[in-house]
Amino acid sequence: MSEQFEMYDDPFKMLILLATLISEKQGVELKYENVPSYENDVFSIQHQKFVYKKDGTEITWFEFLGRDISSSHDLSRSEYNKMFVDCMASLYSL
Repeated sequence: MSEQFEMYDDPFKMLILLATLISEKQGVELKYENVPSYENDVFSIQHQKFVYKKDGTEITWFEFLGRDISSSHDLSRSEYNKMFVDCMASLYSL
């Protein structure tokens, strides 16, 4: 049995990558204290909250992206990876 490749080993890094892609798509600089708002059918992200609409997972942080970060669901690394890959694909309609 082969090991599953994990793009990132930390959900926080995946969230930063997603925020970075949104910033690039909007043509703005990512500022951790002011994450750009974005919403589609798969997820939404605002200043201090990310929501994965397919299962209701909410990730929140205090003031700056990454500070006091918490999730409403206790997911495995693999589940976080799948969630964020789905979100990234939805940015580009893949």
